[in-house]
Amino acid sequence: MVSRDSLKRVFAQMSPEAQENARQEAKSRRIGVEDVVLEACLDDVQGQLYALRRRRPELRVVEGGRA
Repeated sequence: MVSRDSLKRVFAQMSPEAQENARQEAKSRRIGVEDVVLEACLDDVQGQLYALRRRRPELRVVEGGRA
């Protein structure tokens, strides 16, 4: 299960630019930074799941938390 603490650790490992972008998005949407990070992680997972539905399933190698 994903916890707020694990999302905070992911946020702490992001580049300063990515952190600032996440902060700005969170502020503009009036949600927590952790929610922005969670959405980004879920988008990556969703992309992988859709990749499996192709005629020739193919997964991408993810390094540093992003593909």
